[in-house]
Amino acid sequence: MLAAMLFCPLTPHGRSLCLSLLLITSLLSSLAGWAQPAGPARNLDFYLVQARDNSPLTHEIRNQGQAAQLETERLRAFYTKATGTLVANYTFVPVLSQDNGRTQLSYSADANSNRYVGYDLALSNGALYQGYAQVTQPLFSQKRFEAYAQQAQGLALSQQNLARLSLHDLERFVGDQYILCRQDLDQLSYVRELLDILGRQRLLVQKLVDASLLKRSDYLLLNIEVETQQIFLNTYRTAYHRDLLNLNVLCGIGDTSEVALAPTELSLRGQGPLVGLSGFTERYRLDSLVLMANQRVFETRYQPLVSAFANSGLNAVALSDIPRRFGASAGLSLSMYLFDGHQRQFSRDRTSVLLETTRAYQRNFATVNPVRQQQLLYELRQIEGRQRLARAQIASYRQVLDSYKRETIAGQLSVIFYVQVLKNYAVAARDLVLLENNRLLLVNLYNYWTW
Repeated sequence: MLAAMLFCPLTPHGRSLCLSLLLITSLLSSLAGWAQPAGPARNLDFYLVQARDNSPLTHEIRNQGQAAQLETERLRAFYTKATGTLVANYTFVPVLSQDNGRTQLSYSADANSNRYVGYDLALSNGALYQGYAQVTQPLFSQKRFEAYAQQAQGLALSQQNLARLSLHDLERFVGDQYILCRQDLDQLSYVRELLDILGRQRLLVQKLVDASLLKRSDYLLLNIEVETQQIFLNTYRTAYHRDLLNLNVLCGIGDTSEVALAPTELSLRGQGPLVGLSGFTERYRLDSLVLMANQRVFETRYQPLVSAFANSGLNAVALSDIPRRFGASAGLSLSMYLFDGHQRQFSRDRTSVLLETTRAYQRNFATVNPVRQQQLLYELRQIEGRQRLARAQIASYRQVLDSYKRETIAGQLSVIFYVQVLKNYAVAARDLVLLENNRLLLVNLYNYWTW
């Protein structure tokens, strides 16, 4: 740029031409400099890996499995292992004794007392001094443990599957956001191309204006179009910065710098798995397992609850008897439902209704998902056809622009017509970018449902 200024002619026309040259050179240099951000280009796979590694959903999938295993061990200990407890009680039952014609406060009624005010001695035993250790061992509870363990494992698998579905959703969102960022870059690319064309054409028009071969208004018209494209450039650059930061947020990346993104060429997945093996229908299968596990847990309340116990320690009702009231006891405990108002049948009917609802969702997905996939494939074919037409149209516009450029220089055509064709070319280039963006979004959506 300094060399260009040193060798500029001193005539007014020469200085004007040099200033225009410097302006265009500076503009194109700044655009080229921004077009290549520092550092290597990142691709879609990089962001998908970052999203999976940084997402709490990945940790949830792993931790749910560990939590289910720990819960199973806890249930095993609760339903099959012995438990030890320490029991201590002291009951103070004061009375007003009226024996021997005197009224006095006593901490408890004597066994020989006949006249006193307070709790009946037959009910309270006067007092209670209790402290013992007890061991309780559940008996015949293996089936009860298995029912609760299956329920815990089923709930964990269901939570893991929901986390996988959410992670699958996240991968789709990351793909869509990456495609949007690439759309911004492609729009920046065609705007830079337009500015390059306008810059070269403006230099030629400047020469012709200085030579009085074209009107000054032609040059001003080109200037207006350059300013319009600069506005678009700033708009797309702002959009790219915003969309790139949103992409980083989705992927859990703490980076605010602008980086280059490599073009992506998503390919369609092959034929998806059978409906019963789809990642989406796995949810309904696990929901059914959880419902059946819940019913089995409910059924355990009708099984006999048997346990053995043994204890040893102190049981006394009088303070003076404490040294002679240490002992031990053992026994069996049995508890069993005889009648509960038909709750078992109500629970079974409820479970059957909920299972039918789950099967209805599964049947609906099996019906509509193939239709959805075929719809997406049809839209893809239509977009690819429009892309071929758009590319042919852009090639024709370039030929017209080259022809109009020569005719404008020769003074055979007004700059107005050249600018109008250039605007139409810009619209066609933008539409082609949007078509490619829509195609990639459809491919990403098809791959999402083919899972």
